[in-house]
Amino acid sequence: MHSTSTISLAVCAVMVGLSFGLAGCVGLRSEAKPDPPPADPPRVAVLPFAMGVEITSLSSIQSVNGDLEPEEEPRLVARAVGQISDDARRLMYARLADQRVYALISLEETDRVLGELGIATTEPFSPEHLHRLRVRLGADLLVTGVVQDYGKVRWQWLAGGMLADMTWESVALGLATAWNPAAILGNVGFELLTGMPVWFGGGYVFGVAFRPVRVEASAIDPVTGAVVWHETEVAIYTRGRLKEVPEEDRKKKEVQLRLNLAAAMEGLGDSLLDAGLTRTHLRERRLPDEQVVSF
Repeated sequence: MHSTSTISLAVCAVMVGLSFGLAGCVGLRSEAKPDPPPADPPRVAVLPFAMGVEITSLSSIQSVNGDLEPEEEPRLVARAVGQISDDARRLMYARLADQRVYALISLEETDRVLGELGIATTEPFSPEHLHRLRVRLGADLLVTGVVQDYGKVRWQWLAGGMLADMTWESVALGLATAWNPAAILGNVGFELLTGMPVWFGGGYVFGVAFRPVRVEASAIDPVTGAVVWHETEVAIYTRGRLKEVPEEDRKKKEVQLRLNLAAAMEGLGDSLLDAGLTRTHLRERRLPDEQVVSF
């Protein structure tokens, strides 16, 4: 009887640990109401997002039926990657536009100016490029971003995520089983067995999609070239949003990935909104420390 109770307690501890661990992957959302729009909102240009991960196989990001022709797949991959970058940018723009905290420059105007100036956003901006963008767009902030992981995570993040999961669960199991080595080692083995497919390439189990997406974004002051805001958002799994999708589409990789991309972009957008950057704040940042007076 005592053994059964101990096992049940251990199982509960693991489930609670998994719940907290997975919940932490998608980031925390503030429930507080946003502050009123600032009196001097900066003009913000959201530039095209880049891809920081190389995607060579269409099946890694989309559900594919049958075999693809060798000469056809590169074209389909390029089109899909372009769509991912475009989606990330538009989702970021839409999130910022919802709250009207910043004065947004339209994507069409931004693209037109980038084309006329011949500036590629896939390369670091030179001071001259920043100056031209500031003058032509009248921009106080330039928002850039990179989709670092899409569908699977790099080994550095894989190791970190799995280590965090195993540490939390091992502590919970240790407390529940009086540090029974068999239970703890069994959990480590279970985590390695189940964690690898979840983190490295994802899966779809019991209505929950594990399709990791990691996006990194920054806001640059075009006057100084300084990064005034920087954030990384990771979305690992999605469940509730899948229920809003037609059932026949829920198992499609592209659908699951786009939902996690949307979650990541919402988190990034909220973070930039919470930063509350104003023209006054940006001007103060540009002053030498000895010229900034505090009251």
